[in-house]
Amino acid sequence: MFVNRYLVISLFAVLGLSPVTALAGALYFPEMSSVSESSYAGAGMVARANDAGTVFSNPAGMTRFDKPEMMAGGIGVFIPADFDTGPNNTADGSSRGINKRIVPAGSFAYVRPLSDKLKVGVSAHNYFGLALDWDDSWIGRYSSVNVAVLAPQVQPTVAYKLNDWLSVGAGAALTLGYMKDKMRVESIPPGGDDGKLRVSDTDFAVQYNFGVMLEPWEHTRIGIRYLSETDLDFEDSPDISGVTLPPLPPGTSLTSPADGLDLGIKMPQQVHAAIHHQWNDKLALLGSVGWEEFSEFGRIQVGVENVGGINTTLDADFRDVWHFGIGTEYKYRPKWELTGAFSLDSSMSTDRTRPIVIPLGTMYRYAIGVKHKKREDLTLGGGLTFIWEGNLPTKDTGGVSGKYQNVSIWIASVYARWH
Repeated sequence: MFVNRYLVISLFAVLGLSPVTALAGALYFPEMSSVSESSYAGAGMVARANDAGTVFSNPAGMTRFDKPEMMAGGIGVFIPADFDTGPNNTADGSSRGINKRIVPAGSFAYVRPLSDKLKVGVSAHNYFGLALDWDDSWIGRYSSVNVAVLAPQVQPTVAYKLNDWLSVGAGAALTLGYMKDKMRVESIPPGGDDGKLRVSDTDFAVQYNFGVMLEPWEHTRIGIRYLSETDLDFEDSPDISGVTLPPLPPGTSLTSPADGLDLGIKMPQQVHAAIHHQWNDKLALLGSVGWEEFSEFGRIQVGVENVGGINTTLDADFRDVWHFGIGTEYKYRPKWELTGAFSLDSSMSTDRTRPIVIPLGTMYRYAIGVKHKKREDLTLGGGLTFIWEGNLPTKDTGGVSGKYQNVSIWIASVYARWH
């Protein structure tokens, strides 16, 4: 029974981790998929196709390029969020929120025409995941003190122009999934020093990306993009150290390879549609809508070895996420362009179901950007997205209750585009 208890503790530690880093729209950040996206807040993403970032945002958009195109740059993410403990707490610890630090990222994309109709491209990005950490003494330390779920991808892509108004494209994103969680473990008997638990693993998967681009009228583009559901399976033997323990039964060990933990999570399938309309020589209007199946992301397959072969599904009771966005592009000088956008992404959880390690709710996204054509073959750009979530109550977990206050996310990028 003793070994069972600690394996279950480790299981829930990782469960607390697995939903944490899904970004944007809950766990998906369009701003991380391409360095130019922080200028748009995801608005019109799958219809714009005005730079090489379309390799990921809509593969069919590559048919709009008649010469090689490349884009690369850096991204920084900052999440300030304080935690206010609730009146019903029975746990001890500090009420400090997420440690404030900038998480760096970046992306690269390249398009090459092979003929008037056939185009190929490749993209390197990490749109799914984030890393968060808290103080070792914070009140939720038995859920997590450091968590990361990342899924960097390299996506080879091909597109074909069927006729003057219809193009199709497809890509296979080679995905390296990475999971890590660190938490504190309460001693047995109570009163001893906290121990440490660590679990981590990597997995390889393929996510499929299909796009359609329609140009039914002059100056108007309509894009549709589908991302497939992708399974990531993580396995590890929890490493527990520094905890005060009673004697273990003969032949058992908390760090034995037989005490294996198997976690299966899903990168959700998504469908996005958007429109881009060039109103006149200076002004373009954009709109988008999207659906992301995060209800499946919340159903986590769990297996535990050496304790009777536990194999079950834990349901975090998440909801599907909906995206709505509007935006504009304005060329106020021949070599300068400004962008502005607003989008709303619904929350994957409610105040009743939000885990303490997931400071994510309904996201109100505001974005601005600037582009400067430095030379005929070089454009420099930058963007800033501000995401407001407000106060986010969490469900009671192990005697800990409360809410994250004034939660916001800042995403900034700078990039260069060669064309």
